[in-house]
Amino acid sequence: MTDDSPDSDGIDRRTYLGALGAAGAAGLAGCSGGGGGGSSGEDLGERVPALTVASLGGVAGASAIEQANQHVATQISEVLGVPAEVTIKELTTLWNEAYSDSRTFSFHLDLSPQFPSNLDPDNLLYSYHIKNAGANGNPNVINYADCDFSQKLDEQRTASSTEKRREYVTDALSTASEDVMPTTLCTNTGSSIYRNDQLNAQDVGQAGPVDRNPEFLWNTEPINGANAMKSNVTPGNIPSVVYMNNRPSTPWVGTVYMPLLYRDRNYELAAGAAKDWTVENSYQTFTFDIREGMTFHDGSLLTAEDAKWTLDFLNDNADTFAVISEYPYESVTAVDDTTLTVEMSRPAPSWLTAFVPIWSGVLPKDVWRAAGAEEDPMNVEFDRIIGSGPYQVRDFQTRQILAMEPYEDHYIDVTGDLIFRGYSDRQSARRALESGSLNILLNSTNDTNEQIKNALGDKATVVTSDTFVSYELRAQHSFAPSMFREFRLAVSQTLNRTRLNAYFNGGTGTPELRSSFAGKNHPWRPESDDALTKIADSPQPNTEAAKQVLRDAGWGWDGDGRLHYPPEKDLTPRWPEGSTPCEEPDSFPCVPDICG
Repeated sequence: MTDDSPDSDGIDRRTYLGALGAAGAAGLAGCSGGGGGGSSGEDLGERVPALTVASLGGVAGASAIEQANQHVATQISEVLGVPAEVTIKELTTLWNEAYSDSRTFSFHLDLSPQFPSNLDPDNLLYSYHIKNAGANGNPNVINYADCDFSQKLDEQRTASSTEKRREYVTDALSTASEDVMPTTLCTNTGSSIYRNDQLNAQDVGQAGPVDRNPEFLWNTEPINGANAMKSNVTPGNIPSVVYMNNRPSTPWVGTVYMPLLYRDRNYELAAGAAKDWTVENSYQTFTFDIREGMTFHDGSLLTAEDAKWTLDFLNDNADTFAVISEYPYESVTAVDDTTLTVEMSRPAPSWLTAFVPIWSGVLPKDVWRAAGAEEDPMNVEFDRIIGSGPYQVRDFQTRQILAMEPYEDHYIDVTGDLIFRGYSDRQSARRALESGSLNILLNSTNDTNEQIKNALGDKATVVTSDTFVSYELRAQHSFAPSMFREFRLAVSQTLNRTRLNAYFNGGTGTPELRSSFAGKNHPWRPESDDALTKIADSPQPNTEAAKQVLRDAGWGWDGDGRLHYPPEKDLTPRWPEGSTPCEEPDSFPCVPDICG
C-alpha cells in the first residue's frame, strides 16, 4: 500500500527493480522473505554496532533539522536493526570533526549553501575531491574518496570548451550518484517576504527576492510614501569595507561595486561593467569591453586599468582573502581605457563563471592605493566609500547597517534608497517587517511566513520556490557501516521523503528520488535523469526493498532483529585513522594510495 501523508511508512516496490541492477532485481523478484545470505546464526558475520547521526545545532532551522535526523535514526534502528542515536553538534564542531576524519558520527543532514558561487560546478563539487579527504583540515565533510570522480573534477577544471566541461561534470555527477553519494532527500526551497504596500516588485525571476539577485534590487520601486527598500541581512555579511574578505560578497557586489559580469535573475551571466566579453584559446584568453563613460561615485572615469588593478589586487592577496580561489594567471593587461585582456597559463573555464560574477566588482585604483590597500589589504580605511555600482554609500557601520542611495550617473537607473540592516535573529527581523521598519525579509522560514501572513494579511507577499541545491543525507566514507554502498542505499529506501520535505519546507518543496549534488534547478545538472541513479522508488519508505538490498549483498539479521555484516566482509576502514594527503601537492593523496 502507499500513502502520500507525511506520517505514512507505506511500501511501493513497483519501480525499484531498476535501481538494483540485473542481479539485484532478480533477487528482489524472487524474494519471499529471509534468505539472501545471513538469515540464520550460522550465516551471520560481525554485528553492526550502534551508530550516531549528527544534527546541526545553533543554526537557522535547527529544530526541523533535529526532527529530520531523528526520523533517520529511527528508521535505521527500526527498519534495519542498527541502533542509532542523534547527537547535537555545533556547526564548527561538526566541520572540525569531519575535516579531521574523527569518525565520531556516520551520517548528518546538510545542504550546499545557496551561494551564487555554487552555480559553478567547481565550487559546488571540488570540496569532495579525494585530495581533501582524510585528517587534513580540508573541507571534504564526508571524506568521500573516489578516483574516477576526482579525475573528472580535475579534467573539468581545464576543459577547453563548455561542451567538454559539461561532459566531465556530468560524468562526475554520475559517478557520485552511482555511489549513492549523496542521499538526496528533497529540494531546498528559498522563501522571502516583501511588503507590497511599500514596494512594487517586478519580475523576480528564478533567483527570487533575495540580496543575491541584483536585478530584483534594481527593479523594485518604493511606493505609497516609502522612500527605500529596507532589508534584513546577516550581520556577518557587512563586516568590513574590505568586502572580499567575506563569503558571499553580497550585499556589496551589484550594489556598491559593479562586477565585470553578474548573475541575472535567472542565474545567467549578464553584462555588467563590461558591456561585452569574448572567450578564446580554449578558455585561456578572456577579453572584456569596458563601458565607455562609466564613472565611479566621485565622478572619476572607470577604465580598464581600474579593472586590471582590481584583479591583480585580489590575486595577489588570495591567501589573505581565504574565500577567493587562486587561478593560473599569465597576465592581466589594460590594452586601452576600455579593453581588458586576461591570459591564463592553462584553460580555466571556471574563472569566468565562479570568480568574475562574485568578486570582480571594479575598485577605484587610486582610492584604494591611497588608503594603503597594497600594504595592508585587511585594514583599509576611507574618508568616503567610493564604488562603481548603481548605489553609493551614505551610511555604513560594521555588522549593523549598509545604507545606500542611487548614484545618478550610473547606466542602471534605480529608484529609491537601499538599506541593509544586520539582524542576528529572525524573530527581531520579523517584528521589524510587521512594524514597517523593514519591508523585505530575506530567508524566512515556513513558521515565520505564517506568522507574518496572520499579522499583515494581504499586505505581505511571500515568494517561495525551489532553489538549485537540495537537502542531503551525507554519509562518512572512511569507516563502516556508512562506507558501504549497499548500506547507504538501504538507508535511502527507509526514509519518508514526504515527511522530511514537510520538516524542511513545510511541504512546499519536491521530494527527490535520484542522487545528485546538483539540485533540480542547477544549471549543471545532467540534462537527462538517466545519468543519475535512482535511490528510492517513491517518496514513501520501502522497507522491504531496503532489507532486500542488504540481503542481496549477504547481510542478515539475528533472532533479536540486529543487523550483521556478511561473514566475509572486510570491515577495515578505507584508510588508517589520521591519514593525510601525499606530500606532492599535484598528485592524488595517499589516503593511503587509494588511486594506486
